[in-house]
Formats: sequence, C-alpha cells, structure tokens
Amino acid sequence: MLHYSVKLDSIKDLVELKKIAKKYDIGGKINQNGFHGDLRSVFTNLFYLPLNEAVIEIDDYRDSQVNYINEAMGKLTA
Repeated sequence: MLHYSVKLDSIKDLVELKKIAKKYDIGGKINQNGFHGDLRSVFTNLFYLPLNEAVIEIDDYRDSQVNYINEAMGKLTA
C-alpha cells in the first residue's frame, strides 16, 4: 500500500488526482479526520474541500508503476 500526504484545495486538484488514477489504473481512498472518499470521485470529494491534511492510500497498483506514481503524486503532496 502506498501512502501520500496531500493538500487538495480546489476542484483542479481533484481532477488532477482523478487523471493520475485513471492514467495508472490505480484505486484507493482519501482520508482526513473521519472522511473517507474514493480516489476517483471528484464530485463527492468536492463537498469536503479543502482537504489540507489528507492522506491518500493507494492499494490497487502494479509494482512496476511505483516510480511513475510517486513522480505524478509529487504535484499534490503537501
């Protein structure tokens, strides 16, 4: 399981996260203070913005993609 601390302030950040998830065909959750949202759901997560101290847990990925995912998630990490 991969973990990333991120700061999601806008719909633009949520759309970027969805693009990353779709590009690498990954699945997971966004967690912050009792909120648990789906990684790919932009509209549901939109109601909980800003997610200033969110942790993304990616549990559905291929080992060969880890470096690419780390690089892509670097744009959103806090």
